[in-house]
Amino acid sequence: MTSSDELAAQIVGIREERQPLDAPGELGFHCPACQYPLFHDGDYDDRLAWSQYNGFLHCSTCGKHYPSALCIPNVDRAIKIYLLCVKEAIERSKRTERAQPPWA
Repeated sequence: MTSSDELAAQIVGIREERQPLDAPGELGFHCPACQYPLFHDGDYDDRLAWSQYNGFLHCSTCGKHYPSALCIPNVDRAIKIYLLCVKEAIERSKRTERAQPPWA
C-alpha cells in the first residue's frame, strides 16, 4: 500500500462490500490520466472500477486510485461530487468518534 493509499484509507475509509449497481463508465466517469474512448465495441469501457476507498475509482490500466471528482469531465458535476465526498468523510469521522469510548 502506498502512502497516498494509506492516507485515502485514513481519510475516507474503506468502501463497504456493497457496490453501486452501475459501472463508473456508465455514469460518465473517465480515468483522468489514461486516454481512451468511453465506448469499446459498442460497450462502455470497463477499465475504471469502484475503488476499495470510499469516493475513489480505480483504473486497471494505470493501476491508480483517483478521487471520483477527478474522473468527471463536467466541472460543475465534479465540484458537486467532491463536496458530497468531503461531507460523507466528515460524517463518517463523527460517527467513528461517537462510537469510541472516552477512555480509548
